[in-house]
Amino acid sequence: MKQSTIGIWLFIVLFTSHLSQAQDSLVGALKRQLVTAKTDTARVNRLLNLSGAISDENRIEALQYADEALKLAQKAKYERGIANAQLALGRAYSGLDKYDKATEYLAQASSKFNDLGDSLGLAQALNRLGWVSTQRGDYAVAFELGQQSLRMAQKYNDQSLIRNTLSHLSALHILLGDYDLALDYTTQVMDMYDQANDLKNVCRTLNSLGELYRLQGDPEKAESYYDKSIRMAEAMNNPQLKAQAESNLAAVQIEQGRHQEAIATAHRALRELLARGQFEVISWAQTVMARAQLGINRPDSAVFYGQRSWNLSRQIGYKEVIRDASSVLSLAYARQNDFRQAYQYQQSYIAYNDTLSGSQTRQQLTILQQNAKAAEQQAAAALQAEEDNRQQQRLFGAFIGLGLLGIVAVVLWRNNQRQIKTNEQLRQQQAELKAAQNQLVQQEKLASLGELTAGIAHEIQNPLNFVNNFAEVSIELVNELKEEIQKGSDRSDSPHTTGLRDSELETELLDDLEQNMQKITHHGQRASGIVKSMLAHSRKGNSQKESTNLNALADEYLRLSYHGLRAKDKSFNCTLETSFAQNLPSIPLVSQDIGRVLLNLFNNGFYATQQRRSGLSAKLDQSSYQPNLTVQTERTTTGVRIRVRDNGAGMSEAVRQKIFQPFFTTKPTGEGTGLGLSLAYDIITKGHGGTIAVESVEGEGTTFTIDLPV
Repeated sequence: MKQSTIGIWLFIVLFTSHLSQAQDSLVGALKRQLVTAKTDTARVNRLLNLSGAISDENRIEALQYADEALKLAQKAKYERGIANAQLALGRAYSGLDKYDKATEYLAQASSKFNDLGDSLGLAQALNRLGWVSTQRGDYAVAFELGQQSLRMAQKYNDQSLIRNTLSHLSALHILLGDYDLALDYTTQVMDMYDQANDLKNVCRTLNSLGELYRLQGDPEKAESYYDKSIRMAEAMNNPQLKAQAESNLAAVQIEQGRHQEAIATAHRALRELLARGQFEVISWAQTVMARAQLGINRPDSAVFYGQRSWNLSRQIGYKEVIRDASSVLSLAYARQNDFRQAYQYQQSYIAYNDTLSGSQTRQQLTILQQNAKAAEQQAAAALQAEEDNRQQQRLFGAFIGLGLLGIVAVVLWRNNQRQIKTNEQLRQQQAELKAAQNQLVQQEKLASLGELTAGIAHEIQNPLNFVNNFAEVSIELVNELKEEIQKGSDRSDSPHTTGLRDSELETELLDDLEQNMQKITHHGQRASGIVKSMLAHSRKGNSQKESTNLNALADEYLRLSYHGLRAKDKSFNCTLETSFAQNLPSIPLVSQDIGRVLLNLFNNGFYATQQRRSGLSAKLDQSSYQPNLTVQTERTTTGVRIRVRDNGAGMSEAVRQKIFQPFFTTKPTGEGTGLGLSLAYDIITKGHGGTIAVESVEGEGTTFTIDLPV
């Protein structure tokens, strides 16, 4: 893409760029592929890829793509496409908490995969069916489906499916109260997610460990794991995972008698969950909020939240929360002396509790566990027999090998004489091949990095969704406020009205509404800046190295960076000093990539001087301080060296150790992505075979040194 000059200016003046750059995102690329697909089969596959790519951010649109794929696959009689589309529809409906429709499509997918002989596809469908069964409280069915899926995944060594199935089995055993086995599963799956560097699921597993210890009666340890999950979600900028852990943390705070703190925690969680439509967790968080309100003797508010939880959980078929909501509603109505309602909800609690943990369910699970253990023993015996057979075959082969060894020795001696003559030629060919391989590896890594950056830029566009989501939540808050105001105006007309207007609830609703408006503005502005910055990073330029005048390149990007910053902040001034070696040779570089590295270093240097000037970093003498940035080039014995030195705020040793790590940044939220220096490190070391080092003294300044081979 020959747009290097345009790309540079877009990076410098982000506020003038347009959201049309989103076409470089993963979803944009998939949509372009969908338009250019020439066959129905290709179009079905593109639709399914799109459905999977947006399944977390836009579940309705993911459902629509999957439905369109199914209709097209049926029309084209594309059997594997039909099975995959049915699986995608099952996943989409389960994500929308529509468990009946999810079960219908997943059962169809299982049948279709079975007819096609696709064991891995069948295992994926069974795994998702087991998860849906867990959510519906059908624990025996969930256990059997989970065991079937796990055996198939292990047979074909599908590590991703093994991790997901173990995670579901862990959650199932937590619900069943089998905490020892649940801990074994959870510890095992935590190690697997950690090895796979799957940070989202590590965060989810920390939350599961907290839930395990909470239900086991160890609130201190539970709170510790919830806090770890929350901090990790914050580090990943994933408010959804943070809200899920906060809803559980609020439950622990209630158990410890910290009811006011629990209310604040549950409020934070509910705001985020309502914005994202996480109905199953919303129903649980509303139950937690009802318990907290009951803990401070506010039965009216407890009924308000408990009734919402009960209605929502019944609508989506979430039996566990129906049971818990029934329990808290029974207590709340009893506090209001409405014993008829209290009795009804107590009966509901007993019925659902018997369904979830009754003797019949336990008996079924015991039988299934025994069958699973027997199946494992049979599989182990079969593996041992197979291993014994292989040992016998190896022994027989060894005897034959001894007989052939003499013949081989003679042949090898003769070949050795011939090999000596060709070794030199082979060494030369190997050297050429290794050089070509290194170049290909470098190009592939840079290409992968560009694709990764484009994908991340797409993910960061999620804040844009918050604008619409928080607007919708604000409408709901206004409706709730109207209902509360109506209580006061209607109580004289309705003799059965027991609740008065709750001024505290009205204040909370108004506060929530105000925060939503602030977040609409914040996320809109932040998303625009971050997306444009990330997309500028992900642009792929000409990767062909060309002979480049490094002095001219450094001087050009220095001026661009400085004038770009001055365009944003007229009050900013900095002394620029250059010391360019006159004997510097032209060297082969990808000028756009090296320019990106230099631009990042210059921008960071100017930012550091701004920080020192504004007095944000330590107690510095501002009266005599003059911002300064120095750029120096010189010839070395092996190549050329570039130094970029600023007299800004500097950095601590702890920060310096992490400065090249991806996503690490010292800038406030919204001002840095944490990818600039990581990308610079890859361009210099992997793309050009050079080195980049940093020296810094806190309160005095920082020096970056780049060495490039000639």
